[in-house]
Amino acid sequence: MRSRSLLAAGLLQLWLCCAGYSLAGPKLEQILPQVQQHVKEFEFSLPDFICDETIISRELVGGAIHHETVIVSAFRGIQHRDEEGRPFTESREIKSVDGHPPIQGQPLKGPFFFGGGFSSLLDEIFSQKNEPYFNYRLAGAETIDGKIALVINFETKEGQREILYREIFGSQAVVNGKGKAWIDPRSMNVVRLEFQYLNPPFQEGILEVSVDYDPVVINRKSFWMPKTVTAEQTVPNPRHSVGGQYIASYSNYQQFNVSVKFKY
Repeated sequence: MRSRSLLAAGLLQLWLCCAGYSLAGPKLEQILPQVQQHVKEFEFSLPDFICDETIISRELVGGAIHHETVIVSAFRGIQHRDEEGRPFTESREIKSVDGHPPIQGQPLKGPFFFGGGFSSLLDEIFSQKNEPYFNYRLAGAETIDGKIALVINFETKEGQREILYREIFGSQAVVNGKGKAWIDPRSMNVVRLEFQYLNPPFQEGILEVSVDYDPVVINRKSFWMPKTVTAEQTVPNPRHSVGGQYIASYSNYQQFNVSVKFKY
């Protein structure tokens, strides 16, 4: 791993030198504002869109799948302030549950779910407004999916009280955690984001979340959109571990317009 990281760092320095950066590479204070700008564009400039969504929700016992639910839906995002003042509003139309048509108005239902991976996690960690509540550190470069990426490690500051985790049932808790981000050096977009919630507002152990991003074109402009969101949690148990796994995949992004019909 160390030799691969050193090779990636060497190749990255060569590319950065050709791109006009110093041989030492860009500094965190150069990278972070660019990443924050892309997050702002995602929150405020993303066109209304629709895409295909597949959710796999699992209960795990002793590391094996005990129960699984597969949900296929049409996922939609629009620039519209919700009841909490957030500019980006998400919704979905469920197409099937375990291969069967859903009951009319059926909500998401399964053994384990995670909310916020599509947009909230990125905004939570890399929005300019939340920068005062995190410590960031540029950790060099690594290869991911065969490409070189800058690596930023981060963690919430001790005693921060502003960033909150919102449970599905409405309760809130202060976020305390740490993670890692891989940044595309050409576009300064996030390629992959990992985060550990070290004190989730429930007693089921550490919650680990990861999001992978890919560039897609919507309305003739490129945006880095979620490709896969994964969340896993294990309940400590002296006899056998019990946990949950959530995997959401997104594809076929298109601009949403009024000609698209939804049934609720």
